[in-house]
Amino acid sequence: MNFFVLSCLLFLGHSIPVSYKEQCTCSKFSTETTCMEQVNCIWSNQICQDRSCTQFYNKDKCNSVSHCSWNVSTCSEFTKCSDYYMNDPYDCYKIGNQDLNLFCMPTENGNYCKDYELAPCGNFQDDCIGFQTQWGLCYWYNDTCNVVDIRYCDTLLNEDLCFIFGEGLGCQWKDNKCQMITCSDFTSESTCVLMRQNFIEDSPLLCMWDGVKCMEAQDVSHLDFSNCLVNSFYNYIWDSTKGVCVACKDYTPPSTQTP
Repeated sequence: MNFFVLSCLLFLGHSIPVSYKEQCTCSKFSTETTCMEQVNCIWSNQICQDRSCTQFYNKDKCNSVSHCSWNVSTCSEFTKCSDYYMNDPYDCYKIGNQDLNLFCMPTENGNYCKDYELAPCGNFQDDCIGFQTQWGLCYWYNDTCNVVDIRYCDTLLNEDLCFIFGEGLGCQWKDNKCQMITCSDFTSESTCVLMRQNFIEDSPLLCMWDGVKCMEAQDVSHLDFSNCLVNSFYNYIWDSTKGVCVACKDYTPPSTQTP
């Protein structure tokens, strides 16, 4: 499971926001093919259902689910850190329950895990390490131990921090500072899809190509059957009956399938 979930803040204006909370649930997928394309879904009894933790058979896929954790050879609902033994102690960092902000770390001796411990930043370079709070990174910069809030682009002090914590999640090093990526920064139609920013506060935005440049999307009319789901951050699904891209929360899948 990814312990470091990062974000940058953006004023939404009149753009169309998308949200983790509005993503399509498994029940919205009415065919086995579309169901099995979704990592967290499984086709059973002729319907698409949520995949339980025990139905993940790959360690990385298991740990990528917020409330599931891999233990020895099986995936299950996370219980508590001390219940887990790891062949590689580093794997303790990959388990926990993100929904409840529960994370683990290795014990000093042995392969068992324990609750992640937050420690105050030290005053000298050698002990200016780790996290003081969940998002407060201890980082030595300009001969001082700084507490860097890794959730926001403009608090990342230099290019290294911007690259490590921001690249691909909404931050870029530009004009000698770390700043959020906007739709206008994408210069080709193939990359003009989504501004992945502000994941913690849950408000990525959609981008669209107007034929010349990339701009913030006002709706989803530019999406079609081939990209409606993926390019809308799984917030919209293609309604083949109506021939339009519709919000998952408003979509009712057909009860029976026709050839």
